[in-house]
Amino acid sequence: MSLAGKLKQGLSRTRQHLGKQLSSLFGGGKIDEELYEELETILLTSDIGVTATHQLLEDLRKQVRRDALTDSVQLKQALKESLVAMLEPLVQPFDTTIQKPFVIMITGVNGVGKTTSIGKLAKYFQSQGKSVLLAAGDTFRAAAREQLIVWGERNNITVIAPDSDPDKKSDPAAVIFDAVNSAKARGIDIVLADTAGRLTTQLHLMEEIKK
Repeated sequence: MSLAGKLKQGLSRTRQHLGKQLSSLFGGGKIDEELYEELETILLTSDIGVTATHQLLEDLRKQVRRDALTDSVQLKQALKESLVAMLEPLVQPFDTTIQKPFVIMITGVNGVGKTTSIGKLAKYFQSQGKSVLLAAGDTFRAAAREQLIVWGERNNITVIAPDSDPDKKSDPAAVIFDAVNSAKARGIDIVLADTAGRLTTQLHLMEEIKK
Protein backbone atom coordinates (compact mmCIF):
# COMPACT_ATOMS: atom_id res chain seq x y z
CA MET A 1 0.00 0.00 0.00
CA SER A 2 1.22 3.52 -0.86
CA LEU A 3 2.03 6.10 1.80
CA ALA A 4 -1.06 8.08 0.84
CA GLY A 5 -3.19 4.95 1.14
CA LYS A 6 -1.79 4.17 4.57
CA LEU A 7 -2.43 7.75 5.70
CA LYS A 8 -6.04 7.65 4.50
CA GLN A 9 -6.55 4.30 6.19
CA GLY A 10 -5.08 5.65 9.42
CA LEU A 11 -7.24 8.78 9.35
CA SER A 12 -10.31 6.65 8.69
CA ARG A 13 -9.56 4.53 11.75
CA THR A 14 -9.03 7.70 13.79
CA ARG A 15 -12.43 9.12 12.75
CA GLN A 16 -14.12 5.84 13.56
CA HIS A 17 -12.41 5.64 16.93
CA LEU A 18 -13.30 9.25 17.78
CA GLY A 19 -16.91 8.66 16.72
CA LYS A 20 -17.14 5.64 19.03
CA GLN A 21 -15.62 7.63 21.89
CA LEU A 22 -18.12 10.46 21.54
CA SER A 23 -21.06 8.09 21.08
CA SER A 24 -20.08 6.29 24.25
CA LEU A 25 -19.55 9.55 26.13
CA PHE A 26 -22.92 11.03 25.13
CA GLY A 27 -24.85 7.79 25.25
CA GLY A 28 -26.63 8.65 28.48
CA GLY A 29 -25.55 8.95 32.07
CA LYS A 30 -24.93 11.61 34.67
CA ILE A 31 -22.77 14.66 34.09
CA ASP A 32 -19.87 14.54 36.54
CA GLU A 33 -16.17 15.34 36.78
CA GLU A 34 -15.22 12.00 35.26
CA LEU A 35 -17.24 12.85 32.15
CA TYR A 36 -15.63 16.29 31.89
CA GLU A 37 -12.18 14.74 32.18
CA GLU A 38 -12.95 12.17 29.49
CA LEU A 39 -14.34 14.87 27.19
CA GLU A 40 -11.22 16.98 27.77
CA THR A 41 -9.02 14.06 26.74
CA ILE A 42 -11.07 13.46 23.58
CA LEU A 43 -10.94 17.13 22.58
CA LEU A 44 -7.20 17.41 23.17
CA THR A 45 -6.38 14.22 21.27
CA SER A 46 -8.55 15.50 18.41
CA ASP A 47 -6.23 18.53 18.00
CA ILE A 48 -8.83 21.02 19.24
CA GLY A 49 -6.02 22.74 21.11
CA VAL A 50 -5.48 23.49 24.80
CA THR A 51 -6.95 27.01 24.82
CA ALA A 52 -10.05 26.07 22.81
CA THR A 53 -10.59 22.91 24.87
CA HIS A 54 -10.48 24.79 28.17
CA GLN A 55 -12.85 27.45 26.79
CA LEU A 56 -15.31 24.79 25.61
CA LEU A 57 -15.27 23.01 28.95
CA GLU A 58 -15.79 26.29 30.80
CA ASP A 59 -18.75 27.13 28.54
CA LEU A 60 -20.22 23.66 29.05
CA ARG A 61 -19.98 23.92 32.83
CA LYS A 62 -21.80 27.28 32.69
CA GLN A 63 -24.55 25.83 30.47
CA VAL A 64 -24.97 22.81 32.74
CA ARG A 65 -25.42 25.06 35.79
CA ARG A 66 -27.61 27.61 33.99
CA ASP A 67 -29.96 25.09 32.35
CA ALA A 68 -29.77 22.47 35.11
CA LEU A 69 -28.58 19.78 32.71
CA THR A 70 -28.19 16.35 34.25
CA ASP A 71 -27.76 13.86 31.40
CA SER A 72 -24.83 13.44 29.00
CA VAL A 73 -27.25 13.36 26.06
CA GLN A 74 -28.11 16.97 26.89
CA LEU A 75 -24.41 17.77 27.09
CA LYS A 76 -23.95 16.72 23.46
CA GLN A 77 -26.30 19.47 22.26
CA ALA A 78 -24.61 21.94 24.61
CA LEU A 79 -21.23 21.06 23.08
CA LYS A 80 -22.59 21.68 19.56
CA GLU A 81 -23.88 25.09 20.62
CA SER A 82 -20.55 25.99 22.24
CA LEU A 83 -18.61 24.96 19.13
CA VAL A 84 -20.86 27.05 16.89
CA ALA A 85 -20.54 30.05 19.23
CA MET A 86 -16.75 29.68 19.16
CA LEU A 87 -16.52 29.45 15.37
CA GLU A 88 -19.09 32.08 14.36
CA PRO A 89 -16.83 35.10 15.05
CA LEU A 90 -14.26 33.60 12.67
CA VAL A 91 -16.67 33.41 9.76
CA GLN A 92 -15.74 35.80 6.97
CA PRO A 93 -17.33 36.33 3.57
CA PHE A 94 -15.33 34.76 0.76
CA ASP A 95 -15.38 37.62 -1.73
CA THR A 96 -13.42 36.66 -4.83
CA THR A 97 -14.19 39.99 -6.53
CA ILE A 98 -11.87 42.12 -4.40
CA GLN A 99 -9.04 41.61 -6.86
CA LYS A 100 -8.43 40.07 -10.26
CA PRO A 101 -7.10 37.51 -10.48
CA PHE A 102 -8.12 36.27 -7.04
CA VAL A 103 -5.43 33.79 -5.99
CA ILE A 104 -6.25 30.82 -3.75
CA MET A 105 -3.34 28.67 -2.54
CA ILE A 106 -4.18 25.17 -1.32
CA THR A 107 -2.03 23.79 1.51
CA GLY A 108 -1.91 20.60 3.57
CA VAL A 109 0.01 17.37 4.00
CA ASN A 110 0.37 14.90 1.14
CA GLY A 111 -2.58 12.61 0.70
CA VAL A 112 -5.34 14.82 2.13
CA GLY A 113 -6.82 15.64 -1.27
CA LYS A 114 -5.40 19.06 -2.17
CA THR A 115 -5.35 18.42 -5.91
CA THR A 116 -8.81 16.84 -5.90
CA SER A 117 -10.15 19.80 -3.93
CA ILE A 118 -8.70 22.13 -6.56
CA GLY A 119 -10.61 20.25 -9.24
CA LYS A 120 -13.86 20.55 -7.29
CA LEU A 121 -13.30 24.24 -6.54
CA ALA A 122 -12.58 24.88 -10.21
CA LYS A 123 -15.90 23.31 -11.17
CA TYR A 124 -17.69 25.27 -8.45
CA PHE A 125 -16.31 28.63 -9.58
CA GLN A 126 -17.06 27.78 -13.19
CA SER A 127 -20.68 27.14 -12.20
CA GLN A 128 -20.74 30.73 -10.92
CA GLY A 129 -19.67 31.98 -14.32
CA LYS A 130 -16.09 32.72 -13.31
CA SER A 131 -13.01 31.93 -15.39
CA VAL A 132 -10.35 29.79 -13.68
CA LEU A 133 -6.68 28.97 -14.17
CA LEU A 134 -4.75 26.24 -12.33
CA ALA A 135 -1.13 26.44 -11.16
CA ALA A 136 0.84 23.24 -10.49
CA GLY A 137 2.91 24.63 -7.61
CA ASP A 138 3.78 21.20 -6.19
CA THR A 139 6.98 20.81 -8.20
CA PHE A 140 8.32 18.01 -6.00
CA ARG A 141 5.85 15.36 -7.12
CA ALA A 142 5.36 14.59 -10.80
CA ALA A 143 2.12 12.80 -9.93
CA ALA A 144 0.64 16.00 -8.51
CA ARG A 145 1.44 17.84 -11.74
CA GLU A 146 -0.11 15.11 -13.85
CA GLN A 147 -3.22 14.89 -11.69
CA LEU A 148 -3.77 18.63 -11.89
CA ILE A 149 -3.43 18.53 -15.67
CA VAL A 150 -6.12 15.84 -15.77
CA TRP A 151 -8.45 18.03 -13.71
CA GLY A 152 -7.73 20.91 -16.08
CA GLU A 153 -8.63 18.78 -19.08
CA ARG A 154 -11.86 17.59 -17.44
CA ASN A 155 -13.00 21.15 -16.81
CA ASN A 156 -11.46 22.68 -19.95
CA ILE A 157 -9.18 24.87 -17.84
CA THR A 158 -5.62 25.99 -18.59
CA VAL A 159 -2.95 24.59 -16.28
CA ILE A 160 0.38 26.34 -15.77
CA ALA A 161 2.80 23.56 -14.91
CA PRO A 162 6.59 23.07 -14.68
CA ASP A 163 8.64 21.15 -17.22
CA SER A 164 7.81 17.46 -17.20
CA ASP A 165 11.50 16.52 -17.33
CA PRO A 166 12.27 14.97 -13.88
CA ASP A 167 15.89 16.12 -14.15
CA LYS A 168 14.82 19.76 -14.30
CA LYS A 169 13.80 21.06 -10.89
CA SER A 170 11.32 23.93 -11.11
CA ASP A 171 10.90 26.65 -8.52
CA PRO A 172 7.33 26.60 -7.12
CA ALA A 173 7.36 30.39 -6.74
CA ALA A 174 8.25 30.76 -10.42
CA VAL A 175 5.33 28.54 -11.44
CA ILE A 176 2.86 30.56 -9.37
CA PHE A 177 4.37 33.81 -10.67
CA ASP A 178 3.92 32.66 -14.27
CA ALA A 179 0.36 31.53 -13.52
CA VAL A 180 -0.63 34.89 -12.03
CA ASN A 181 0.91 36.80 -14.94
CA SER A 182 -0.85 34.51 -17.39
CA ALA A 183 -4.15 35.06 -15.58
CA LYS A 184 -3.68 38.84 -15.74
CA ALA A 185 -2.95 38.69 -19.45
CA ARG A 186 -6.03 36.55 -20.12
CA GLY A 187 -8.38 38.39 -17.77
CA ILE A 188 -8.90 35.27 -15.64
CA ASP A 189 -10.99 35.70 -12.48
CA ILE A 190 -9.48 33.05 -10.19
CA VAL A 191 -6.14 31.24 -9.90
CA LEU A 192 -6.13 28.00 -7.90
CA ALA A 193 -2.58 27.12 -6.90
CA ASP A 194 -1.44 23.70 -5.73
CA THR A 195 1.47 23.62 -3.27
CA ALA A 196 3.87 20.98 -1.98
CA GLY A 197 2.73 18.95 1.00
CA ARG A 198 3.30 20.60 4.36
CA LEU A 199 1.76 20.44 7.82
CA THR A 200 -0.19 23.67 8.18
CA THR A 201 0.52 23.90 11.92
CA GLN A 202 4.27 24.15 11.23
CA LEU A 203 4.67 27.91 10.97
CA HIS A 204 8.14 27.82 9.42
CA LEU A 205 6.77 25.71 6.56
CA MET A 206 3.82 28.04 6.08
CA GLU A 207 6.20 31.01 6.05
CA GLU A 208 7.80 29.51 2.93
CA ILE A 209 4.55 30.20 1.08
CA LYS A 210 5.14 33.95 1.43
CA LYS A 211 7.88 33.58 -1.17
